[in-house]
Amino acid sequence: MKQKIQDFLNNQSYKVKQKIRSEAVRNAKENCIRYGKSSEEYTQDQWMKIVSEEEEKIIEKAWKFGGIGAIAFGFMPWW
Repeated sequence: MKQKIQDFLNNQSYKVKQKIRSEAVRNAKENCIRYGKSSEEYTQDQWMKIVSEEEEKIIEKAWKFGGIGAIAFGFMPWW
């Protein structure tokens, strides 16, 4: 699954990549606040790992709901 995610990201435009990264940073900051830490308490490597994990979650969520939407749309009868 990780390889599919990497391939998907490599084929996207800069705008799409930046939107995903921005959302991942926002989610990572929210999680830090939730756990009582700030983003400055992490080293650069730790922070990049946290953000990349958030990116993977966002992409997996998009794949999941996109697939469900495609299936529902495909089986929806047109009257």
